Amino acid sequence: MANGQDPAPVLAVGLGRGFGGKSTGLAELVWRARNQGRSVIVADGDARSKTLAGIFPDATFPPTEELPDIKAWLNTVLNSMVKEKRSAVLDLGGGDRVLMEYGRDLRLVEFCSRRGIEPLALYFLGPEDEDLKHVLAIWEAGYFRPKRTLLVLNEGVIREGRTVAGAFERTLAHPGFGRMVQAGAVPILMQRLACMDLVKANGAGFYVAASGEGDKPLDPVEEFMVCDWIDDLEGKRQKAGAAAWLP
Repeated sequence: MANGQDPAPVLAVGLGRGFGGKSTGLAELVWRARNQGRSVIVADGDARSKTLAGIFPDATFPPTEELPDIKAWLNTVLNSMVKEKRSAVLDLGGGDRVLMEYGRDLRLVEFCSRRGIEPLALYFLGPEDEDLKHVLAIWEAGYFRPKRTLLVLNEGVIREGRTVAGAFERTLAHPGFGRMVQAGAVPILMQRLACMDLVKANGAGFYVAASGEGDKPLDPVEEFMVCDWIDDLEGKRQKAGAAAWLP
């Protein structure tokens, strides 16, 4: 606890290659926190896509793609967390280059510990070998290796015709994946949501869409799908003991 009563702010850092569902997963964390009445800083450091900034008008992002500007912006995000005692959801794009360079300036996990912030790494993986290779490169570099780590296996990016078990078989059997789990990383399957595009068109997020509200309300079948998707994801996080880690 940050002050004996309130939960400590959480720095949730999303990592992984593009098209692994990272932006969707991080947006869900923001909507989840706000749905439960908590204020969260949205920090979009993915200079190439700025997906989070496109979803959340209050998102902050670096002024340029230049590394010094990104590092100065990260300092601002962390300072705001400390001063305002607020959690942050941070997208670093691929993450490897920024974490390596920033890690030379600041031991991020140790900084969080000193300032009463709980660091959380969220790795989003599709089923391709390169997805895991990218994740392992970041994790093994050690610049950001908090005790709380989630490995989110995204069923939504599996190519049509492949089963979940078949798609992630090589990932689950990989020694590097096993080392991460042995070190405390928690794997969770984020199931496919058939009406994902409609939810995105709704514009207000999963939790509003599940309530039947928003600019473009879903029909009852689609609303049920979203509710079922949220319940499944939250149930897995609760069962793994990771729900309390989130912002």
